[in-house]
Amino acid sequence: MLSMAVDVPAAWEALDTRSLQGLLMVLGEMDSGKSTFARYLYQRLSADGLTAFLDSDPGQSSLGPPTTQTLSLGRPGETDFPPRGPCWRRFVGSTSPARHLLPMLVGAARLVQQARKAGAGRVVMDTSGMVHAEGGGRELKLAKVELLRPAVVFAIQREDELEALLTPLQRSRRVRVVRLHPSPAVQRRSREQRRAHRRRRYMEHFAGAREIELDWTRLAVFPGPRFSLHRLAACEDRQGVTQALAIVTGCDRLQGRVRLLTPLQSLEAITALRLGDVRVDPHSFEDRQI
Repeated sequence: MLSMAVDVPAAWEALDTRSLQGLLMVLGEMDSGKSTFARYLYQRLSADGLTAFLDSDPGQSSLGPPTTQTLSLGRPGETDFPPRGPCWRRFVGSTSPARHLLPMLVGAARLVQQARKAGAGRVVMDTSGMVHAEGGGRELKLAKVELLRPAVVFAIQREDELEALLTPLQRSRRVRVVRLHPSPAVQRRSREQRRAHRRRRYMEHFAGAREIELDWTRLAVFPGPRFSLHRLAACEDRQGVTQALAIVTGCDRLQGRVRLLTPLQSLEAITALRLGDVRVDPHSFEDRQI
């Protein structure tokens, strides 16, 4: 039984999902309902076997905090969303893919590899709403298809707004393209609603956070130790997986010490700090680009 309460179009229900395998990428512009469809598809597939969900939208994330991409593994036979199995996370460093295309690609590729290693036969990938030429959105989506080689691209569009992207994909015969209309229940969100969503996600992630002080000279710091007040950072293990985010609350450059607010309980597995291009207020959890 699917748990989503959504007005499901007949075309969605008519999809034959029995033969779907591999990576299933969902595309759509902002407020197109792509995330709604991605969750619907995940729930249908997870009823029939081990399925993973890859949240690749660092701005309006559904699985993790903003600035990250998150892979979550479902449990066989369970259709709950979010999935209740193990998860892995990669830091993008910003709430927008623009100017962060390489971290987006590398992170997505590593997470897809992790899903396959974990035995997931199907991976539903929800992508960001950046799909047009402005800011590199079209190039990013084409590069994702070329690098990750999805079995199917599901395109959610109201009219023909994605055709500049879909037509060359279809003509190349490198991927199957399925065009769908959004659910009629989908509503456009204001800029403030999007900001409020990010605040909630940050608050959830930093619930129970504590302030710690560490010697950053003993760690790798990417792209370099340019710490500044309230700058967001990722605490990474040796595989590059983000174990938790952190907010810089102070720095002593002469002593090589930095203070961080983080929900992380132990630094034992941490080998690197990766600084992002976002500042997050540790009280209001409002964010802004650096």
